[in-house]
Amino acid sequence: MSNLNLALSLTLNHPSVQSVIEIAKEVINNNNVLDTELLYNLAKRRLKFPRKGLLSIIQLLINKKVLVEGSKYTRDEVLNNRYRFNLYNFLTSYLGAHFSSIRKQIITDNSGTLGSSGQLIWHLEMLIRFNYIKKIKIKNYTVFLPYEIDDEIGLLHFVLRDEIYLKIIQLLLSNVKLKKSEIHKLVNEKRETIYYRINNLIEFNIIELSGDDNSLVLNSSKKNDIILIITTFSQNNSQITKLNFNNK
Repeated sequence: MSNLNLALSLTLNHPSVQSVIEIAKEVINNNNVLDTELLYNLAKRRLKFPRKGLLSIIQLLINKKVLVEGSKYTRDEVLNNRYRFNLYNFLTSYLGAHFSSIRKQIITDNSGTLGSSGQLIWHLEMLIRFNYIKKIKIKNYTVFLPYEIDDEIGLLHFVLRDEIYLKIIQLLLSNVKLKKSEIHKLVNEKRETIYYRINNLIEFNIIELSGDDNSLVLNSSKKNDIILIITTFSQNNSQITKLNFNNK
């Protein structure tokens, strides 16, 4: 196989790529962790691929996080652990979850016997390492998202799960514009609580100041996404499916 043809046809499902993955699993089984130099030498000897072609395959697998140097797993093995599998399913079905809410869910599901913070962090980092999920910082919260979800969509999900943020945004969906004081009266929460949320929404570019009177309006570019997310929440009744996080 020429270097050119190999480069043009490289996909994860390509037989040559799969052959390298199988050798990588063998390296891991024999050495407990992946050593890419050892992988290269073993694959070169067995598969007889051209040097550049083999290096291209290994680089593809590293870039796609199928293989991670020093790890004892390949990407397709990461979710074999039931704890991680259920954790990943939770994060994909409950977009915008922050660390405390994830920890609460796990501990609740296990009557406090499992789900320590250290254990949770370790499994989250494993999912991050293999590009199953990513984390973003929103104010003082660390929010975890499926890797392919846009950060802005994750932010909207996080915000709309907060009851007060949701009330403010729903008011602006129903009204062309409102002043801070009007929102405060309609939401009926402490002034500092409402104003703090409003300032955050401005910082997040979800709402904007409009006109000389500094009225507040919803960012029109985010309106459709907001409506879709609220509709989804309503259909799901904002319920979290209870998961079994037993480490089996």
